[in-house]
Amino acid sequence: MKSKNAVVYGVNPGSAESHKKFVDKNRLEFPLLVDTGQEVARLFQAHGLFVKRTVYLIDPEGIIRFGQRGMPSPLEVLQHAR
Repeated sequence: MKSKNAVVYGVNPGSAESHKKFVDKNRLEFPLLVDTGQEVARLFQAHGLFVKRTVYLIDPEGIIRFGQRGMPSPLEVLQHAR
């Protein structure tokens, strides 16, 4: 990710406390952001009763270069980086 100058964030409607536990348990190297009311999820069509895991690659100009539901590999995502 660093070689492509990429920054990773996770976004989830869970509480800050649940995020901390999840990050600590899974030793994540990126922050999880709290999406109260699923406002961000709504913007990216990933909201609902069950949040739909979706991965986006957004370039520095704000253009979505990649979007896929599920868990694509980092290599698959970064193939779309410029």
